[in-house]
Amino acid sequence: MGQSLTESQKRRLTLVFERGASDATNALSRWLGRDVRLEVNEVDEVELADAADLLGPADELVASCSMDLAGRLTGQLLLVFEDRAGMALADLLLRRPLGTSTSWGELEQSAACETTNIVGCAYLNSLATHLPFAGPPGLEEPLLPSPPTFRHEFAASLIEFALMDQAIEADRLLLIKSRFTSDGAELHWSLLFVPSGEALRTLSSSLADSELQ
Repeated sequence: MGQSLTESQKRRLTLVFERGASDATNALSRWLGRDVRLEVNEVDEVELADAADLLGPADELVASCSMDLAGRLTGQLLLVFEDRAGMALADLLLRRPLGTSTSWGELEQSAACETTNIVGCAYLNSLATHLPFAGPPGLEEPLLPSPPTFRHEFAASLIEFALMDQAIEADRLLLIKSRFTSDGAELHWSLLFVPSGEALRTLSSSLADSELQ
């Protein structure tokens, strides 16, 4: 069993991601041209072996967009949608009537990836801004996300494939419990942060030793 976050550290991390959610809300609202709201309820630490159960029934397909992280924190950030919610989001982004999207075509995949890019970068920017990391002032190593990659498969296969490298050195992930609403309708998604073992130790140290900025 590797490094684990305390309840106090998870509450502090929740505050960091709440600030990221506020920035993501503003960015998505500007992009969509309508009011949307992204809220973070809490950050929970979940055993990697139990992660697939959080994403829905094992026999249902889910869509995901993943961003590999390099720099001061390494790991993966994944935004996971049940099909109906993901396609409804695509319709919102493409300014089409809800129900227009019925499969994950190129446009739908692109919309999901762009959403992941906006949301993921907002959270990562909040981490970089509000959690100090070791290094000379002004010379801290940046957080470097890759462009999002789209996948559509069963939840268990998604976890096994997308998190394979991280499972070698980490046995848990962080579930960022979020709500996304637009025009009173709620779309269900899961945001997963899978830090490497070293990144989890870095997070734990930063959360323990510093005040939020």
